[in-house]
Amino acid sequence: MSRTIKGFGIIILFIFSTLSFGVNAIELKVPKLKKSGSGGADLNDVKLKFTKIFFESALDYMEAQYHLLNALEMNDEAGKTKKSIDFVKNDKKKEGKRLTNAFTTVSENSSAIEGALTKEKVISAEGKLHYAKALPYTVKGLLGTIQLPPEAKNLIDAIKADKMAVLKMGDFLKVLPKIPSYVKSVTTVSKLIVTGAKSRGVEGADNANDQLGDL
Repeated sequence: MSRTIKGFGIIILFIFSTLSFGVNAIELKVPKLKKSGSGGADLNDVKLKFTKIFFESALDYMEAQYHLLNALEMNDEAGKTKKSIDFVKNDKKKEGKRLTNAFTTVSENSSAIEGALTKEKVISAEGKLHYAKALPYTVKGLLGTIQLPPEAKNLIDAIKADKMAVLKMGDFLKVLPKIPSYVKSVTTVSKLIVTGAKSRGVEGADNANDQLGDL
């Protein structure tokens, strides 16, 4: 009887050891699922913060430029700017293309407006109305634009940490390194717009100047 019990016990131990080995083997064969890296989440968050500030400030500034170009009777440029505004607002368009469109439009218009205002161009009564409409957008656009440099740097760092992002975000990489010079240009031209408004007796110039403060 005791031999039978011992034999039965050996069989039970063998079965359990076999099951245990099988479970361990299965665990070894099943690959562990990779957790979505914090880098990916960080990249999305950083990108969202940058694009929110960039598009809001750029659209405000483009709106200011649209009115200023009308004030300066640069009608062709004003028409192109209006089309660019519509394009950038259209979120069905590729984000990278909207980004480069806004960047190029603001940059080119800034050069054109700076050139026109430094020539002390006389503005008509109707032109002053357009100019006055531009001032609130100028201030709002500039105050948003000056927030971009640290966000642009953060996004560049996040993209560098993700090799796949480098391939997918080519349009962003065309713009991001140029953000410091972009901000400098917008700041310079904005000050010129406000001082130009004061010298031309445009309504709202003093208020705009106060809002810009020591910028």
